[in-house]
Amino acid sequence: MQNPSKNGARVVGALVRFAAAALLLTLSAAAFAGESSAGAVKVEDVRIPVTLSNGNTYEVAGRLFYQGSYRNRTVLLALHGGNYNHRYWDVPAINGREYSFARHMAARNYAVLAIDQLGTGASARPDGDLLTLDNTASAIHQIITRLRAGGGDIKHAFGRVVLVGHSLGSINALYEQGTYQDADGVIVTGLGHEPHELPIPGPVIGEMLQHKYFPFPDELRAGLFYHAPGADPEVMAYDRDNLSDLLPRGQLTTGVFNTFDPTKNRVADVTGPVLVQFGEHDALFPASLAGTEAAFYTSASSVTVQTLPGVGHDVNTHFNNRTSWQLMDEWMGAAGLR
Repeated sequence: MQNPSKNGARVVGALVRFAAAALLLTLSAAAFAGESSAGAVKVEDVRIPVTLSNGNTYEVAGRLFYQGSYRNRTVLLALHGGNYNHRYWDVPAINGREYSFARHMAARNYAVLAIDQLGTGASARPDGDLLTLDNTASAIHQIITRLRAGGGDIKHAFGRVVLVGHSLGSINALYEQGTYQDADGVIVTGLGHEPHELPIPGPVIGEMLQHKYFPFPDELRAGLFYHAPGADPEVMAYDRDNLSDLLPRGQLTTGVFNTFDPTKNRVADVTGPVLVQFGEHDALFPASLAGTEAAFYTSASSVTVQTLPGVGHDVNTHFNNRTSWQLMDEWMGAAGLR
């Protein structure tokens, strides 16, 4: 007859071994899955001081998105376009569809710092004529320096920084990289350099020039920023009611006005790998002009030009935004920027 106490000990031992094996499998699966086990995307408000050419210091506000920890991550420094702020990169889900570039990329193991460029959102608002390409690029350069060194609201230093621009933010990103050459790569959306007439009425430009800060007319917003068949009308309404901001005159006169002047926009001085994405139906920078785009980047180590089907100017707020984000992720992986 078997000893009940020995049987009990064997059962307990088997249960312990089973639990240990289960725990090991769970930990292995979590390690294999990476940040998918790290929980929800974290969001931190940050403020970074920058000094402009007038000797004054101003604060740039931003939001840092990441999952788990942002140690040893590539940080995407996201620069919004004109008449927007950081919220362009973090539009909430609408009708069950995701529109947040920042949260999507954070879940893909990047850190994303979406800033309010000076003069917008919660950032300082200097004189609108002070915010030229030179001063804006200097501010971005100082932010990249802080990201690489850490300190203040940036708790850990980042080894890789990729600039991600949209529209005027792309102009700023390219000018910054052409001037300082301090980013590891540049992603451009909503911008091309082949000269053509922009479909913005002259009287609208004339009115803008009368003010140091000005909004973009609501009646032009949908037609220029969206390809209606490729976007949700509720998203377009959300854009109009929640995303619009003011544009500093210095950004218009030195940025927008120099879009097609390579001697002033410094596109030829941009180094490192570059990814350019055109929306198939972009009313401002048509994809039909994409064929000549790579030739403008004469100093870049590589240039990849892509066309996004079904997309207008504002890539993030169209139905097909995930094609853009996936292609960015694949490009960064291939370029060694992940």
